[in-house]
Amino acid sequence: MKRNLCSKYLISAVAILLFFSIFSSIVTSENFKSDIQSDKILITINEGKSGSSPIEVWVDDDYYDGGYNGGHTWGYDAFDNIQDGVDNVSDDGTVHVYEGIYDVFKIEGRYNIILEAVDDEVPLVVGSQQAWDSTASSTANCVVFVNNSDNVYLKGLNIQGSGLSGRSFAVYYTESTGTINDCTVSPNQKGNMNSLGIRAHLNSTLSVEDCTVLNYGRIAIYVRTGTTLNAVNNKLIGQIYTDADGDYVSYGIEVEDLQYASHATIRYNEIYNHDHTGNPTWSSAGIIVDTWRYYQVTPENCSAIIEYNDIHDNMLGVQIVPNENIHMNRNKIHHHSSHGAVSDPYWDGTTYVYYNLDAENNWWGDPTGPFHPTENPDGLGDEITDYVLFEPWIEHSDPIVNITTPENGFLYVNFRDIIVFKLPFFTNLILGKIEVEADAPDCLFGIDRVEFYVDDVLKTTDSTEPHSWMWDKLELLFFYTIKVVAYDNAGNSAVDDIGVWKFL
Repeated sequence: MKRNLCSKYLISAVAILLFFSIFSSIVTSENFKSDIQSDKILITINEGKSGSSPIEVWVDDDYYDGGYNGGHTWGYDAFDNIQDGVDNVSDDGTVHVYEGIYDVFKIEGRYNIILEAVDDEVPLVVGSQQAWDSTASSTANCVVFVNNSDNVYLKGLNIQGSGLSGRSFAVYYTESTGTINDCTVSPNQKGNMNSLGIRAHLNSTLSVEDCTVLNYGRIAIYVRTGTTLNAVNNKLIGQIYTDADGDYVSYGIEVEDLQYASHATIRYNEIYNHDHTGNPTWSSAGIIVDTWRYYQVTPENCSAIIEYNDIHDNMLGVQIVPNENIHMNRNKIHHHSSHGAVSDPYWDGTTYVYYNLDAENNWWGDPTGPFHPTENPDGLGDEITDYVLFEPWIEHSDPIVNITTPENGFLYVNFRDIIVFKLPFFTNLILGKIEVEADAPDCLFGIDRVEFYVDDVLKTTDSTEPHSWMWDKLELLFFYTIKVVAYDNAGNSAVDDIGVWKFL
């Protein structure tokens, strides 16, 4: 009897242990979901593959359910469209996109999302979708929409509008931060005065780097309402309208306050083709800043650093309502059909007030500087208006260098600094030591260094003016080639050389 009772207890104990073992495995499994509602614990077991979202997903328009899909799992980290990739990747994650043709997509309420082309492939994103524009209290059309998100990075995409109309932007960032890198952006809306390539507003912070923006009706990059822009090394190709097109305008970059000041850093861009060949009411320009201040009193002023850009072949190079926080230096500004720089006044509510535009140290298309009818009437470069501070200007856009000593057709004699003279001679002859001198005037990016060579052997590098090198080594009577190479801070170079006979 006792043995049977012990057996029953033993069986009961084993059953209890088995139950808790199974329950524990269910609770700790990744398919378990626990929720507390109305002070009760609800236990459910999810069907299918779930758990945390993947940190990386892959998108290829050739992927399909049941396919190999590059070794990835369909519906988990493998998709055939970008939107599904974005929706399923975790924050701090990356969406890798292979070459193909993809529909529009939006990224909302996310952070630290990288969406990039795989290697050197160029995915095409094409189409149109609606997005809410709170500043206009209406909808707008766009291809890519980034809303209320932080650090959204787009790289290597070809973004093309198709079916856009009315207020339309190829890429639209609102209340967001991020970067657009190495992308082609084209809304394909020539003639639409509400068409923008890239628009960012409502306290957004956006970097646009190494992109080509084209086929926009009005503006390539437009920022307003407290937005910070960093535009670096882009190519912005505008429209040249005619009277047959209509009373249209075109701008490369526009920076405006409109409620809150915006801030821009604009460097190393090429901006051209914003013009109208007829008689338009409004002007076109490569860059315009704070121009709304001309028409109305605004609460804040924008700031802008405009440096090292090549701004050419527009109606106006720049049109700016200046203030103390706008600086435009070391740019190439040339070949504009009207003016290289326009400084407009602002309206203070009673009258127009002028402020000087800081435009020193720019290259205006000619060594004689910009043309101004009274301040520089001999200037052969682009014309400028009043209130543009253009002096000093840069005479050369690219580095140049000239060997000033020795000169062609002279005999140079220097015996221990006792007998020293220079005479015209039938050839270039140096007896004794000589200080080789080179002139490398300032250029757009500034001179970094000058290198001195003899027969292609580097002798010295000089980074300070005046640039020189003492050739005092004893030499056998022989023919030598002196060469100097000047480099600017962007890596551009210029060369000069001279052949001489030298002895001692």
